[in-house]
Amino acid sequence: MKLSIIIVNFNVKYFLANCLTSALKAIEGLNAEIIVVDNASKDGSDVMMQNAFPQIQYIYLIENVGFSRANNVGILRAKGEFILLLNPDTVVQENSFVSCVEFLEDNPNVGGLGVKMIDGMGNFLPESKRGLPTPLVAFYKIFGLASLFPNSEKFGKYHLGFLNKNSNHKVEVLSGAYMMMPKRVLDQIGYLDEDYFMYGEDIDLSFRILKAGFKNQYFAGTTIIHYKGESTKKDSINYVFVFYRAMIIFARKHFEKGSASTFSAIISIAIYFRAFIALVRRLLGRRWQMMLDALVIYTAFIFSTHFYEQVANKDFSESFIMTLIPIYSIVFSIVLGLTGSHDQPFRWIKLLSGWFAGIMTLLAFYALLPEVLRFSRAVILIGSLSGLVLAILWRIIASKISSGGLKIGNPFPNRRLVLGNSKSLATVQKLLTQTKIENQFLAGLSHNTNKPDRFIGGIHDLQKAILEFKVEEIIIDNSTIDFKTTIGLIEESCENQFEIKILNGSWFIGPQLVVKSHVYSRGNELYLVNEKSIKRQKTISDFLLTLVSVLFFPIIIWFVDNKSKYFKNIFKILNGSMTWIGLDSRGSDADLPKIKSGVLHPSMDIIWKKNESEQAFNANVTYVTSPIIINDIQLYFSNLHHLGN
Repeated sequence: MKLSIIIVNFNVKYFLANCLTSALKAIEGLNAEIIVVDNASKDGSDVMMQNAFPQIQYIYLIENVGFSRANNVGILRAKGEFILLLNPDTVVQENSFVSCVEFLEDNPNVGGLGVKMIDGMGNFLPESKRGLPTPLVAFYKIFGLASLFPNSEKFGKYHLGFLNKNSNHKVEVLSGAYMMMPKRVLDQIGYLDEDYFMYGEDIDLSFRILKAGFKNQYFAGTTIIHYKGESTKKDSINYVFVFYRAMIIFARKHFEKGSASTFSAIISIAIYFRAFIALVRRLLGRRWQMMLDALVIYTAFIFSTHFYEQVANKDFSESFIMTLIPIYSIVFSIVLGLTGSHDQPFRWIKLLSGWFAGIMTLLAFYALLPEVLRFSRAVILIGSLSGLVLAILWRIIASKISSGGLKIGNPFPNRRLVLGNSKSLATVQKLLTQTKIENQFLAGLSHNTNKPDRFIGGIHDLQKAILEFKVEEIIIDNSTIDFKTTIGLIEESCENQFEIKILNGSWFIGPQLVVKSHVYSRGNELYLVNEKSIKRQKTISDFLLTLVSVLFFPIIIWFVDNKSKYFKNIFKILNGSMTWIGLDSRGSDADLPKIKSGVLHPSMDIIWKKNESEQAFNANVTYVTSPIIINDIQLYFSNLHHLGN
């Protein structure tokens, strides 16, 4: 057998299906096998593989053993002369595998080969070619010099930005997203180092290839798509710790003791430095809205104070105004942020519920103040209401003048072109209707010379159509247009910065997004759910309800049926293994946000005689699309006797 393709999957069912569709086309005429190793996915990947890809070898592991170990499981099963490590969130051209195998056969001194990678908008991914993270190179990357001078031969060695991305080059490090190697090389140097759970294993493997006397090759003869959520990862604190700790493992393993110690010290400092930067980035990501709200609230309180002074003939102390009003404004804006008022997609209901929570918080704060520091509830109410009016106004204005900072309503692009045939256009139209995604303009570009109804030209008219109709999204049907043409169109159009998605049967996929209709109509509302916001609100509600449980334990315990279990549940909430309010397991679904197992759930004591799964699922959808904190408090106090479940 010529080639074995190893794909490690973890909860990316639709991206995996997209990848396999392209990979199956790319192995036509090539004696090759595809092996999928699944790291205990819970999204239905196993059922999808059984139904849609029964011809592909599928290994389901009972736990997530990490990227390195899972790849090794696949390599041990492989029979090919060449091994390809391929990420599931990739799309390859029809000639990708053949051209890479031919290059390796013609260059026996090459031990590892990577290719040109682009993201879903056509942007070149710099990790396609990299240098070794020596202490100096790592220093330049960690402290931002590599980003400031990406094309510098001195500072840009991590991503080798000074090398032409469209030419072949000898490089030091390849990406594990697409890394092809002769099996004989792996047998000589060993497989992936399982000390690396995720990140760093490709650097380690690349370095061992070089140490064994082979070359690593960046091959520009083919291009693949890698749907990598890079911005999300780099703004993640967890990413910072996992990635840079992997670099420490690499240094301790491959550098001399003194050099490794110096490197480890630099990296350790860098971990906390980059973690701080990541935290600041995450805070500032939407905090311009929080800061603007704080300014709006401050202005409203100043106005309400002077207004109330005139109306009620009051004279408030200037020191109170200068001290308490800024504090009120900051507290109010923080409450708005915690309740999801600044999340995308923006929803008016979140703003209103957040504003209500802000007023209640201020009134509670006011009640706790000493008598000498209280000045007027009326100022709080007038200021809060006038601040709400100003907040609504600035959001409306921002949504009109901002191209991407704030989008009110549906967050998806709404001017689209479909590249394919009449069936492609009809499928997209049906999906948009079922999922209630806004659509202002939808037309087709034909893949051939025919021009059906609602088609405005052929694919050669793409650039003209984009400019003329202000297109924001391109959907390409991979059953009518080959992947080589698709990737070429993406590369050519990257300067336009529109989203590109691939239609795969009854669904289409793009960067960090899958659009499909749900088996239950309420499931189509889940596209608008912000999982980060839900997790944040769950954390807040668990904290508040646990505080209530502890402070009022002597009272609440009398209402609880199973008192000993209630006591245990408090500790389970405290250690983070449970939540007070979870989802109804009768309506479990892979598309629902991931929430911990709960003591209670939204449909307590409800028994449905018909369609139990659908009814419970609908109840779960209602829960995750409504104000979480308010719902949790209501469910907690209305089900006190169940707190020992």
